[in-house]
Amino acid sequence: MSQIVAATFENGVFRPHEQLPIPPGSMVRLTVDRLDDIQVPAQWACDELDNLCAEFPITSGSPPLTRDQLHERR
Repeated sequence: MSQIVAATFENGVFRPHEQLPIPPGSMVRLTVDRLDDIQVPAQWACDELDNLCAEFPITSGSPPLTRDQLHERR
């Protein structure tokens, strides 16, 4: 199970801001990002989305629509 949790680091201990469904003494893996350091520029986010779309294309397997089909009025 993977979960993103906000926490505060105090006296060498991470204190989560919410109750977690984890038994005491459980081993976990932490990835730490300082929230005040996180700023995602819009261009970087768009580039990352473009890269993901290129890596995992979504195809229907059907032929592309013709111009008339794209501009069909009902």
